[in-house]
Amino acid sequence: MPAPESRSAEWSEPPEQMQVTGIMGTIPERKIRATLEPLLPSFARCFARGAGEVEFIGGHMEFYFRVGLDGKVEWVYPRASDVGHRATEQCLLDLAKGVRFPGPKGGGAAEVGWGFDFDPSDGVRPPVAWGAEHAESVRSQIRALASECRLEQGALTVTAYVSPGGRVLAAGASADSPQSAAQIDCVVGAVRGLTLADPGSYAAKLSFPVP
Repeated sequence: MPAPESRSAEWSEPPEQMQVTGIMGTIPERKIRATLEPLLPSFARCFARGAGEVEFIGGHMEFYFRVGLDGKVEWVYPRASDVGHRATEQCLLDLAKGVRFPGPKGGGAAEVGWGFDFDPSDGVRPPVAWGAEHAESVRSQIRALASECRLEQGALTVTAYVSPGGRVLAAGASADSPQSAAQIDCVVGAVRGLTLADPGSYAAKLSFPVP
């Protein structure tokens, strides 16, 4: 299993729609960084464990938090992720749930976004990058599994690693709301049973929307 220090993790600015100003209260950006950046070595260990199953695991992970007045995390979900390995994403989320922020100022609870990137281990060949069109052959199945998983409002973006022959080696997902995030396990479990296009002699990685 690759050692965590064989990878690199970088803090990345939240996209414009993820302001560090909450809907009622606010937490200064510098305090958000000071709270979360010390967790990067622990996040690296989550990736190291995931590499035992998917050696070329890596990607971007972005958390979206609701923080109560006492600084405790009321909820957190993956607002963006192309990690593609649910167990690793869950490991990261479990760590994020335990974070204690400075209490928001200027009102009530705050909503904040924060993300980072993690590279595959040195010397590991990355998977072939595929576009969402490679999932078109199973589009009807994807719509059906969204219905079966009761993804009635909101949407997910699934990222999957596809092994030679078209078997889904691993998958993970991000969500557009806490409500749709609750259906990630169901959807990812169903995606693992799909057969996608054959990437040939080496694994591929792609992201596609659900539904």
